[in-house]
Amino acid sequence: MAASSFARAALVLALALSATACVPVLVGSAVVGTTAVATDRRTAGMQLEDQSIELKIRNLLASEYGDDVRVTPSSYNGKVLLLGSAPDEATRERIGRIAGQVEHVGGVVNQIEVGPPRPLSEAANDSLISGQVRAALIGTADLSSNAFVITTNRNTVYLQGRVTAAEGETAARVASGLRGVNRVVTLYEPITEEEASRFASAPPPADAPGTGGQVVVSTPSDEAAASSGGATTLPADSGALAIPVPMVQ
Repeated sequence: MAASSFARAALVLALALSATACVPVLVGSAVVGTTAVATDRRTAGMQLEDQSIELKIRNLLASEYGDDVRVTPSSYNGKVLLLGSAPDEATRERIGRIAGQVEHVGGVVNQIEVGPPRPLSEAANDSLISGQVRAALIGTADLSSNAFVITTNRNTVYLQGRVTAAEGETAARVASGLRGVNRVVTLYEPITEEEASRFASAPPPADAPGTGGQVVVSTPSDEAAASSGGATTLPADSGALAIPVPMVQ
């Protein structure tokens, strides 16, 4: 019975990863394909640099902690979002410092939780939510879906990207309305409408230097800042799973 439940959960995870076009990491960055490179608002070189940053962080953490920590880094223009779990607060803080010391990292938003790692079923559901958010953004008029990097952890959706205020608000609203999403956290680099229009007509050249940018945060209160790591947080109504996912017995 346990083997059957595990097989079903593994199948759900495989389907979710396929839907989100991700590398074999529970919740990670999308593979940079030809279309994504052309429509991403980072330069091609910066996209590769972000992937390199993520790989370096994973390797450093694997070397120091092995399987004792489960952390997913998501780098956007050199700004790193850390999600996952650590056994204690000291480890959580040290992981943040390790990530911050990687070459070309311009800032770290440490959202690692102290406690046990997610079970496989939760990780599979998170990957499915990321795929649903991507699909919803693709289906939203006047929104460049590839301008956003989407990462989900424990039903919280994190949005990164170089976007206008209107684009950022629309994406957060769309994501928060999806089944299974508990919260939306935004970590945007703001651009003007004029810049967005230029990206739509001509993507950034491959040899243009990445700016690294600045993580722009907006906190309605000190209490909200403490709970969200300084990011803009948009609550959602539904705490349900995106789909029923069998638990591993």
